[in-house]
Amino acid sequence: MKQLLGTAEFFDGASAISRSCQIWFDYDEMILTDVAGEQEYARWSAKKLLCEWTSPMLMLVELNSPTSTAYVKIIEHELARAVERKIRLVAGLPKRENTRKIVFGSLASIALIAVALIFFLPMFSKYAVHNVPKSWEEQLGSNVEDTLLPVLGTEKSSCEAIAGQLALEAMAKRLTKGVDLPFKPKLSVVKSEIPNAFALPGGRIVILSKTLEVVDGPDELAAILAHELGHVKHRHSMQQVINVAGTGIVFSMFIGDFTGGSIVASVGEAMLDSSYSRDMEREADAFAVKMLEQANVDTSGLATFLAKVAKKHGMDEDSALSQTLGFLSSHPPTKERVETLNSHSNPEAKTTPTLSDAQWTSLKNICTKTRELSV
Repeated sequence: MKQLLGTAEFFDGASAISRSCQIWFDYDEMILTDVAGEQEYARWSAKKLLCEWTSPMLMLVELNSPTSTAYVKIIEHELARAVERKIRLVAGLPKRENTRKIVFGSLASIALIAVALIFFLPMFSKYAVHNVPKSWEEQLGSNVEDTLLPVLGTEKSSCEAIAGQLALEAMAKRLTKGVDLPFKPKLSVVKSEIPNAFALPGGRIVILSKTLEVVDGPDELAAILAHELGHVKHRHSMQQVINVAGTGIVFSMFIGDFTGGSIVASVGEAMLDSSYSRDMEREADAFAVKMLEQANVDTSGLATFLAKVAKKHGMDEDSALSQTLGFLSSHPPTKERVETLNSHSNPEAKTTPTLSDAQWTSLKNICTKTRELSV
C-alpha cells in the first residue's frame, strides 16, 4: 500500500539543481515524485538506502551505490526520523533503540580511529590520493564545480564566448606541451568581481572574470594558470577534499560511494574556507616556474600579480595576498613567497608572448557571451 510521508528536496546527481519532491513508501520501496504526486522521479529499494545525519536537524538519504550520486535532503526533523524508521522497518534493520549496546561497544574503537585520522590525516591524504581512481576524482570535481560555481559569481553566469574559450585553451595547450599531468585540464571562466583562480579535483580550473581585468597581459595570466596547473599536477585539491571531509570521505571510500551527495554536500561549502598548506603552495610555485620556463613564458608574472594586488588595495602584503589567492588556493601567502618567486625569475631568459594580441583581446571579451548557472 502506497503511503505518503512528506516533502523534501531531491538531487538527481546529474546537476546541482534541487527539486521539491514527495516521499512515498510502497511496501519495501521508497518513491520520489513531484509535489503534485504525478511524476515519478526515482524508486529505490529500502535495502539499498543509506541514511546519514549531517547535523541534528538535517538528514541525507542516498542510494548506497558507487555509480549513483543522487540523494534526498530532509530538513524537517520529524519527517527525517519518520523516513529513517520506515526504511529500517521495511528493510528489516534493527530498531535504533536495539542497537545501543552495539553503538556503545564501538565507541572506543571509533574514538581511536577519529584521533588517528585527525592527527595523521594531512600525512595520510598525501599518500591516499594516489589510490583514488581518477574516474572518481573527475566525477567528484564535476559535482563540486556544479555546486560551487553558482555561488561564486556575482551574476551566477559562466563566460562562454567561443573565441575567448579557444584562446584560453591555446594558452593551456602551450603551457602543458610535453608536461605529464594526471588529468587533461578543463578550464572555465565565471563572471565575478573578485580577481582569483583556483583548481578543483579532476583537473578543473576556474578563473574568475575580474582576473582578466587585473592582470597586465596574457603572460601574467599564464603564470597564474601555471600555478593552478601545479596544484593539478600534485592533486592538491583531492588531498584537500580528503582533509576537509575527514572521516566522511574515508567512510564513503569503504562503502564505494566516493562522489555521492553526502560528500558533495559537505565538501563544496567547506572548501570555500579551506586553504592549501605552505608545502603545497611551494610545490605549485616551483612547478609553475619550471612549466613557464619550458614554454618560454615570462616567469615573473605570478609574483608581479600578487605584489600589484597588494599595492592596489593599500594593504600590507600579507593581508592583501591572503585575500586574493587565499581563497581555495593559498595558505596565506607571504612576502617571502613573492621574494622566492622573484628569485627564480630569469629576466634574461628568451621568452615569447603567450598569446597574440587578437587572442588576448578575445580572451578578455570572453564574457560577452554568458550562460546562466543553475543554483
